[in-house]
Amino acid sequence: MLSRSGRVLLERGVQTVISRLETEPEFRSTSHLRVVVAGEVLVDLHLRGPVVANTFSVTKSVLGTLAGIAARHGRLPDVDAALLEVVPSAEFLVGAPAAQQTLRSLLSMTRGAQVDGPYDMDAVAALPSGQIQRIASAPQEMAPGVRCRYDNGAAHLLAHVLTRLLAEPLEAFAERELFVPLGIQRWRWRKDPDGVPYGDAHLALSAESLSRLGLLWLHGGSWGSDPIMDPDFLRCMTTPWSAPIPPERQRYGWLMWVDPYGYFAGGWAGQHLSVMPSAEAVIVTTGDPKFQFGPPPTDALPPDWRPARELVLEHLVPVLIP
Repeated sequence: MLSRSGRVLLERGVQTVISRLETEPEFRSTSHLRVVVAGEVLVDLHLRGPVVANTFSVTKSVLGTLAGIAARHGRLPDVDAALLEVVPSAEFLVGAPAAQQTLRSLLSMTRGAQVDGPYDMDAVAALPSGQIQRIASAPQEMAPGVRCRYDNGAAHLLAHVLTRLLAEPLEAFAERELFVPLGIQRWRWRKDPDGVPYGDAHLALSAESLSRLGLLWLHGGSWGSDPIMDPDFLRCMTTPWSAPIPPERQRYGWLMWVDPYGYFAGGWAGQHLSVMPSAEAVIVTTGDPKFQFGPPPTDALPPDWRPARELVLEHLVPVLIP
């Protein structure tokens, strides 16, 4: 809990962040700033762009949350079992390198498969069909579990595996078990040609909804008195299992970034949901790149853009975590 003087300093820091967002051209793509400390909303400022917007790779952390909910319901098997053992009915795994990967390797981005060239997610998403088959067929460059490297395909492969495990549409499970309990009513989730929501990106949420997710994580996977996630699974999500890696250059947990202040979900173009447990703080910063799916996909993100999270780290964190 902040002292009176600490609150004054935090309010000054917030005003400095807002001033810089409104005047410095590097931050002209910032869409929203929302700061919640000890359950109190200190600022909720929308600057531009749609209110319910693409969260890009923040989607991965939501997918991890859904896996944690499945674990609480006893519907997630041994995370170290081979995928083909976990979902033997998944035809896209038969004869593919991904068959011997594991849930742990997908969650921790250590599956060891090729992630560039024709297996880059941008190239995969351009395919009119066979997207999950392309991901599953990526050549194995190292054994699963050896090294963490950023892997969009791993998250979308997990979305397909989780859909098989749940035996229902992933978005239906998400709505019933996560969005409705948290009071999230406005959302969209883009699907691949097989009808499975993309696990790596393209879930649209508001900053207010993102802050609700952050509060769920902050409170150990419970919403009020209602348990939502398996707390042990959440601890795995927020425990660093790797050395720092791009693009955030922080350590990685299970579909979650971990930094010295806590943990955060991050996405392209300045989407960040930061949780700082010691300060009871949840801070959302989002950006509006004016992205269009195309084809070809386009955006209007200026070359000199900077994410608003940089201002949070500069002006708010030193007050929240002295």
